[in-house]
Amino acid sequence: MQNLLPLLVFAGFGSVLSAIDLKTHRLPNRLVGFFAVTQLLTLLVLNLSEKKPVTHSLLVAGATTGTYLVLFAISKGSLGMGDVKFAFPLGLSIGWFCPDLWLVAIFISFCLAGIVAALGLAMKRITPSSQIAFGPYMFFGSLSVCAFSILSR
Repeated sequence: MQNLLPLLVFAGFGSVLSAIDLKTHRLPNRLVGFFAVTQLLTLLVLNLSEKKPVTHSLLVAGATTGTYLVLFAISKGSLGMGDVKFAFPLGLSIGWFCPDLWLVAIFISFCLAGIVAALGLAMKRITPSSQIAFGPYMFFGSLSVCAFSILSR
């Protein structure tokens, strides 16, 4: 039961934000912020007696956000600041379920986006200058490592 509530917060907000990003190529600050605050409060309430997992979640969230911030800085506009902000609540979730897999989640996100972009180019549905909403790939990469961790217990 302890894993159900953070998983529901993660899946609910992640799905909604992914759908918005696919449609508008934007991740609304208020909704991303509400996701971050809701997930953090959920994790704190579930773990009032022991702060270690919440600390792990915060460290992973910081590392994930920092990694995306570096990628944002070197990507020259290919990665949006909304993606950097979205990394924080995703990192909280990864840190709660599987803190050792945060880099794997990022790797899966980029691999999936690359595969979809390559297929889109091959099928001539997109051009090399087309924008791709990256939030859904971030969410799916994060969801996949969390699901793997939960199912492998």
